[in-house]
Amino acid sequence: MAEHRTGDKELDENISKWLKWDKNENTKQEIERLVRDKEMNQLRVLLNNRMAFGTAGIRGNMGPGFAQMNDLTIIQTAQGQAAYMIKVCPDLKQRGIVIGHDARYNSERWAHMVAGVFLNHDIKVYLFSKIVPTPYVPYSVLSLGCDAGVMVTASHNPKNDNGYKVYWANGVQIIPPHDKGIQESILENLTPQETSWLADLTSRPLRVNPLDQITDRYFSDMLELCHHREANANTPIKFTYTAMHGVGYEFVVKAYETFGFPPPIPVKEQVLPDPDFPTVKFPNPEEGKSALDLSFATADANGSSVIIANDPDADRLAVAEKQLQFVQFINSVANILHR
Repeated sequence: MAEHRTGDKELDENISKWLKWDKNENTKQEIERLVRDKEMNQLRVLLNNRMAFGTAGIRGNMGPGFAQMNDLTIIQTAQGQAAYMIKVCPDLKQRGIVIGHDARYNSERWAHMVAGVFLNHDIKVYLFSKIVPTPYVPYSVLSLGCDAGVMVTASHNPKNDNGYKVYWANGVQIIPPHDKGIQESILENLTPQETSWLADLTSRPLRVNPLDQITDRYFSDMLELCHHREANANTPIKFTYTAMHGVGYEFVVKAYETFGFPPPIPVKEQVLPDPDFPTVKFPNPEEGKSALDLSFATADANGSSVIIANDPDADRLAVAEKQLQFVQFINSVANILHR
């Protein structure tokens, strides 16, 4: 269209593709505004670049353009992954795929979009009905015998980010050659199918909610790791827990119950999911004191000597113990029962 001519052939082509393909009015209108305002440099950044899919999937800022996380790039990624898996996983339709999401902005919406793409290929989809910790997804892949899992999360990134993380049939994040294979397949399947935009999954018989089944199995397996339940019940140690505004609290309370511990003392300002992460700049417990200030205050107020901290999708763990002062002595990825 003439009004979208910029004199940059590549940019003109990408503007036309975006305005043709994107059905989200918010991101579409933002690109139209940038065109009207002749923001050529910003348009080049957003449209002449594309997020690359790697062993960690994709992760980036939420916003318009091929270089950011949005409805269109989620659909393109899911279409590429589905096409690749159809080629390399002969039993995919029967074995299926697991999909989960955290509590960030757009996570639930995008998890449903990913599910829709796979369902459109008559592939069984185990879609969690609510927010879950990231370790639930790889655990479910193994427990249910699926070919892959997708977790919509940006882990401990700032609030404007989101991501798309892929686990393979062995329950671990993908490695070569699958990362390159999916990336190539994404580029071969950029045109969104009309059906990919359909978000209503209510009448899809191949959609299964595995939440109750997986929760029972997960904590049953966890119980096998508990060898001193009676001692746990009588411990004088008080634990303080922060979910860092993420998904972890409900599941950690159940884990403490499974091991016989009294429930942890929650950091009230951070215990409920909040995608704005209002009390921390970076919701990463590995940041140390800057991220754990409220935990230290809660622990001191309650005579607690141990702090347990998760990141927002609950796959990272930090532990601090009070000696003369609180000393953080564990920073780790904690895929508990990820086996």
